[in-house]
Amino acid sequence: MAVPQSLQPPIWVDTEPGFRAMLAHLRGERALAVDTESNSLYVYTEQVCLIQISVPGADYLVDPLSLDDLSDLGPLLADRDVLKVFHGAEYDASVLHRDFGFTVSSLFDTMWASRILGSPAHVLAALLKAHFGVHLNKKYQRANWGVRPLPAPQLDYARLDTHFLLQLQEIQSRELDARNRWPQARHRFAKVTRARGGPKQFDPDGFWRMSGVRDLDAAGRGVLRELYLLRDRLARSENRPPFRVISNQALLGLSEQRPQGRRELHQVKGISQRIVGRYGRGLLAAIRQGAGQPLTWDDRVRPANGSHRKPNGRPSAACQARFEALRAWRNAAAGERGVEPDIVLTNNTLWAIACQNPTCRAELSENDVLARWQVNEFGDDLLAVMRKKR
Repeated sequence: MAVPQSLQPPIWVDTEPGFRAMLAHLRGERALAVDTESNSLYVYTEQVCLIQISVPGADYLVDPLSLDDLSDLGPLLADRDVLKVFHGAEYDASVLHRDFGFTVSSLFDTMWASRILGSPAHVLAALLKAHFGVHLNKKYQRANWGVRPLPAPQLDYARLDTHFLLQLQEIQSRELDARNRWPQARHRFAKVTRARGGPKQFDPDGFWRMSGVRDLDAAGRGVLRELYLLRDRLARSENRPPFRVISNQALLGLSEQRPQGRRELHQVKGISQRIVGRYGRGLLAAIRQGAGQPLTWDDRVRPANGSHRKPNGRPSAACQARFEALRAWRNAAAGERGVEPDIVLTNNTLWAIACQNPTCRAELSENDVLARWQVNEFGDDLLAVMRKKR
């Protein structure tokens, strides 16, 4: 990872006096670049382990694991007169609210700005390389941010996540203005500020979303459910992420092969000697129990149907035809704007319009199916498509 030699060392903040000094400095700034790092790949219940804040001339690395009270940072993040610049802000805003009760206002998200502008790549590493010639080492994306002390290369990576964001925001702001895409950007940024995080909630029906569950027979799905529940109990008790206990692929292999003894457990891909030694008895018990409680595909729990989702069941032929016409228009419009199709309208939104079958702009605005900028930008085109399908 190449760190520009002109950069001053980052400022590590892990004491009360250091935290107060940082706040005194930040209160005089009109814009902050912010990021967070967590330990989600290493524990069952993640927590924010680092908060990076950059302003011109200083990069602060705040250690929440050493500071008892960060509450005085909250008013700064909520201050509408101070711009906060993130990259991929939804996660950061969510965990800052979950762990500290912070809310973020006056937000600019460089990831969403890059998507709205149709940039070739949206990840921060690509943007930093393209605009500033800076290379980020991607391996630190999966680092354990809960360890202390953090290695120097990891600290460099953390500070680069925010150091250039204010400059990037200025570049993107000018381009949003030149291409008249601020209405969409403001709408998206406002949605991100409403992100709220809560305690981790385990979904006991989450196994239905695993890739490969459709290929199992009814007994296999029953086994998968029991194994999925067992894995969560084990992960919770050991404070480890479930995938580090047993992988999804191993659970699917167990569900398909349904071994009856420890020797057969070894024959399942992904089931190591260590797993058999630690969890073998529980795995075999879960397999026996699940095999006796088969699940058909009709037993799955479906998400609640909202106005922005494809309708449950088979849509009418007319609705399907309108959706196909809208999707063709959307894809062409995205091509003309140089953006990905969902940046214009998502498929769920297209389904909502197709089934609603609006006849005027007022109806397009009903039920919050479309934002004001979308009605202004695309309303006439959408209605023209609908008229052709009547």
